[in-house]
Amino acid sequence: MVKRITSWLVILSMVFALTACFGPKAEEFSGTGITIELTDEFNFQETVVAPFYLVSMKHVFIGMRESKVDLASYSITNLGQYINGILDNAGKTATVYDDTLDDVTFKYAYYTSTVDGVEYGYMLLVMEGASHFYSMNFGCLAKDLEKNKDQFMDWAATIRVE
Repeated sequence: MVKRITSWLVILSMVFALTACFGPKAEEFSGTGITIELTDEFNFQETVVAPFYLVSMKHVFIGMRESKVDLASYSITNLGQYINGILDNAGKTATVYDDTLDDVTFKYAYYTSTVDGVEYGYMLLVMEGASHFYSMNFGCLAKDLEKNKDQFMDWAATIRVE
């Protein structure tokens, strides 16, 4: 009996080891002037919400861009004005943070929003390209936001904009 249990434990440990080897793999996604490395758990989804919309079972990534020329007519000429304009337009109050990864400066903020009775948590991230400002959101269930912040920042480090 002990030998049989030991055999099953060996088999189970091998299965867990193989599962770890075949877990999610990094995959690059591009759209709307944005390139990001996420995992192969994400898929494109067509939606009217945003032109670049990726979903997995636990996360979303939403990306949009707006012309600097068009935004200048609203007196938006830098990242600080841009992120504050987005937050104000959405009726959100949030602390805005500055960061630089690989010489790319960006601003970000965390906020929550309720959609169809479900509360979601988001990391809003803005970057500046040559002729556009880019707004991106990482999202998850609000109850999971705190534990996802490091993952969102890791994914943010892979973003490139035109």
